[in-house]
Amino acid sequence: MNAKLVSFEDGKAFLLYEDGTIKIAEQCLDPEVVIVRELTTEKIREYSGRGIKIFPCVQDEEQCLSILLNKIFPQCKSCKFS
Repeated sequence: MNAKLVSFEDGKAFLLYEDGTIKIAEQCLDPEVVIVRELTTEKIREYSGRGIKIFPCVQDEEQCLSILLNKIFPQCKSCKFS
């Protein structure tokens, strides 16, 4: 099953699966996407320089993860937090 490793700026990491499942990741060394509350030039330079995509989101954690899941896997219609 295809999964993407994403994290928030504070380091809290999650695995997003194509079936809509979202799981907390034990460790996040190199996320594919970082969710940021505020997009700045410094953050763009830092993350893009490391090859990490940036997803700005000001909603709560669950909403941000759900929105991102639907952007990454548009075929997924519902999220399942576990």
